Amino acid sequence: MSSSPEPVDQRRATATRLRLALLLVVLGWTFVYNLMIKEQHPVRAFFQILDTISDDFVGGSAVALAVGCGIVAVFSFTKLYTQIIAHPYSFRVLEDLCYDELFQGNFKRFFVRLLAIDQQAQPETVFPVRVSSLLLTMCLLYTLSWIYVLLFSEALYFVCWSAGVSLPLRDPQSLLLLPMLAMAIPFSARVMAYIRYPYAQDYADFMPGALFVLLVVGTLGKLYGSSDHVFFLKQVFENREFLQSFLKNGAFLAFIPLFFEAGFWFADMRRWESKPDASETPTTSPPAEEM
Repeated sequence: MSSSPEPVDQRRATATRLRLALLLVVLGWTFVYNLMIKEQHPVRAFFQILDTISDDFVGGSAVALAVGCGIVAVFSFTKLYTQIIAHPYSFRVLEDLCYDELFQGNFKRFFVRLLAIDQQAQPETVFPVRVSSLLLTMCLLYTLSWIYVLLFSEALYFVCWSAGVSLPLRDPQSLLLLPMLAMAIPFSARVMAYIRYPYAQDYADFMPGALFVLLVVGTLGKLYGSSDHVFFLKQVFENREFLQSFLKNGAFLAFIPLFFEAGFWFADMRRWESKPDASETPTTSPPAEEM
């Protein structure tokens, strides 16, 4: 049985006591920090409490907050991408969200629903029903495919390098296999969505973790000035012949998801246009009651 809500005055008094307790904990810990870690005199440690909070804690928190925001941004982007490719109706849902929320100025509601795109109501078709939306979706899919060809090529190269497997880039032909496998990872999740495989989202969810590890390792290697880590894309961009070959292969590989997506939409368009209207569905009248 739930208890009745406390009166306003009592809640205010409780909140005041809790604030005071929190303040004493922060100030007390900072005083001990100045005393023990900074080895300051007790009097100096007391008067340096505010300086320590502003310089050490606030400054350090700003750096941690910036790193945390970067992690959230990368994870949110990759997670949204996996939600899109693992959901067969995602592109039609995107179209509906743009017209129902974004273009109406409901920006907060749009982003909230976008982050939960796999929980939206199932639309009638898997394809956008406006030509402009269809073309924009194709451009979006091609761009995302290119991004993941780049990211997963680097991620796969890092996995091989960390396992002690050398992948030497001797000729332009060697630049086709790794990007092809990189493209196959997210594309296989989309194929699972085509066939309504129930664990497509579970398979796709490993991708944000893989890219997160790559980002953290690359960032730490850069900050510590490590010369041991060998980057795939760096080798490609430093060689003009390799770069031309990689761009040609990437342009072809990034179009493969578009080709199969178009086929998937063609099949659903055939089903959709041949679907009878509700008004054309014959109704059976109930039998007359016997007298």
